[in-house]
Amino acid sequence: MKIQIFYILLLFTVYRTVFHIADFSINTAIYGLFSILLFFYYLTDNLNFNKKPKYKSIYVNAIIFLIFLFFYKKSYIFVAFLIFTIFQLGLQRVFRKFSIDKEERYNPTIISVRGIGKLILDSSSICVAILLAFILKYDGQWLEHIKIDYFVIYLSIFLLGYVYYKLSEKSWSYTNMLDVLQLLCLNIITSVIFTIFVVVSKKYSYSFSIMFLTLLISVSSQLFLRFLFRMHRYNKSKRKKGKILKRALIYGAGDAGTILAKESLTNGNFPYEIVGFIDDDFKKVGTEIYGVKVLGTMDAIKKIIENEKIDEILLALPSAKGDKIKSIVEEIQEMENVKIKTIPGIPEILEGKELANQLRNVRIEDLLGRDEICINDTGIRSLIEGKTIFVTGGAGSIGSELARQIAKYNPKQLVAIDINENDIYFLELELHRVFPNLKFVSEICNIREKEKLEFLFEKYRPNIVFHAAAHKHVPLMEHNPEEAIKNNIFGTKNVAECADKYGAQRMVLISTDKAVNPTNLMGASKRACELVIEHMNKIAKNTKFMAVRFGNVLGSHGSVIPIFRNLLEEGKNLTVTHKDITRYFMTIPEAAQLVIEAGSIGKGGEIFILDMGKPVRIYDLAKSMIKLSNANVGIDIVGLRPGEKLFEELLYDVNNAIKTDNKKIFITKVDGNTDISKFFERLEECTHNPDVDKIKEVMKEVVVSYREVSYE
Repeated sequence: MKIQIFYILLLFTVYRTVFHIADFSINTAIYGLFSILLFFYYLTDNLNFNKKPKYKSIYVNAIIFLIFLFFYKKSYIFVAFLIFTIFQLGLQRVFRKFSIDKEERYNPTIISVRGIGKLILDSSSICVAILLAFILKYDGQWLEHIKIDYFVIYLSIFLLGYVYYKLSEKSWSYTNMLDVLQLLCLNIITSVIFTIFVVVSKKYSYSFSIMFLTLLISVSSQLFLRFLFRMHRYNKSKRKKGKILKRALIYGAGDAGTILAKESLTNGNFPYEIVGFIDDDFKKVGTEIYGVKVLGTMDAIKKIIENEKIDEILLALPSAKGDKIKSIVEEIQEMENVKIKTIPGIPEILEGKELANQLRNVRIEDLLGRDEICINDTGIRSLIEGKTIFVTGGAGSIGSELARQIAKYNPKQLVAIDINENDIYFLELELHRVFPNLKFVSEICNIREKEKLEFLFEKYRPNIVFHAAAHKHVPLMEHNPEEAIKNNIFGTKNVAECADKYGAQRMVLISTDKAVNPTNLMGASKRACELVIEHMNKIAKNTKFMAVRFGNVLGSHGSVIPIFRNLLEEGKNLTVTHKDITRYFMTIPEAAQLVIEAGSIGKGGEIFILDMGKPVRIYDLAKSMIKLSNANVGIDIVGLRPGEKLFEELLYDVNNAIKTDNKKIFITKVDGNTDISKFFERLEECTHNPDVDKIKEVMKEVVVSYREVSYE
């Protein structure tokens, strides 16, 4: 309440001053109209500073001043109304900053100490401008014409606009064109309002030449002050005493490269001396950007590196495809002691942080970069929003990313199930931090234990189930095939039966490319999981079952890239099983998004295939990683492991692939005549008698496409 009283007192002071300047005698009628003004402010909620400002007060002011105009018939009532309204809106905005909750404030103080200093300097420039304008106009007689009212009125209008545009919060050292335009607009508006008021009031002698001179001098002086600050920052950045800077080329003379070059001039901690640009556009060669010359195109990069003694290449290509980055890396692969770094993606650049702090080494994921995927956001939202979602294997690479993606679509509840208590606990901490309003529950459960699964399904009654829990390590499953049967086949059976029993609408199995014509027990067990899904879809009463099949994901637990990274850190040779071995790769977020979308479009019984792009030769991958890390190590060919394929397959027959609305998702038609339910008893016996040869025989009956392959 105190702040409202203070606001009213200030407002009345402004109100009284405006009418005094307008040459009105302050009488009972004016006091009465001010009371009516406050009453209408109260009715329109304009005295509540905890809410966003409502501009209904403009209409209230207009009504009150129209009453004045009706009775007093003075034409400059309009100017009085305009000045009072500007003051009133400015005060309202300032008082709201005092009143709103601290959590909502953009800045806990209205104007910082630096802001006050800027305000004083700009105000001084206004006073000097008015003074000089009168001196230039009237020469030795300027004292007879100038009045203190000019300074008070002009400054009052200017300061209100200053607060409105938040000019005190702008950094003068980084003044840009938008800041200049705002400053110019403010000065023009101030000058025009002041001139109109003085001319209409007829109380003061004033000329348009003074208005023009005041405007010109004030704008020039304010811009000059900002220029001085920019020059100070620039000179300060150049004083890099005792620093030995790395000589660098910027690859890409576009927007990102321009930002990087500009930062090299303005950031005193920038660690590079930018020698020049490289750009694919031949027309840019020879031009200069912030004093840095475009030296040539990709064809000349080796010669430029040698002549200019370059230490590092800075890739300023945030939208570049993996093939482009790979070609650059390969071009300079043989040049020793030349490192390559890259700026982050476009979203990070838009955050406005200094690029020097975001430069990082080129990662292998950058070389394998894939086209940006387009997903049906509406379809996914209808699948997830307001529903209870289960994710088994929630602590794994795919399961945890599924949880992150699902959390974005406002589920009613998200339940992650895993046997790994450490990783699922870290996932819980992450999701609670990133999505504070998400109702997330982590449950420790082994999917082999059907009794515990029954308890969880009955407790939470999930609408959608994503089944990502599985054993996936090929060599280990060759030696422990009974574990693949227990966890992969019977675990999937348990989850599927619980999903149907407790009324889940959909269940999506995460499968693998190793299920296609499998040559190992892990792949055969995943193909058997697909058969379980097909079987359950035929007999289910409540649930639609489907599977999604894809290849390796970048950076997943146990995959080749983390293994290579660990070897490089240890300074050991990289091990490749065969020089010609290839694999498909996909990023974890991409895989998770496509899995969810496949779940939204499935009608039941489908096996979806994700477009994995082109296969990657692992030997070439190893060479690229060695180059990127500047490690002095070699590559050892160790021979194919038991059950390992040279080439992974995604489809039985490309011609059988059915397109969906998403160009990266296909449906494959496979031989589903095998009734896996006939084999459950024999598979159960296998889990109690871990005879590898016998298990292989049974699996060959279950999965008719399973063939053991050995490579000499």
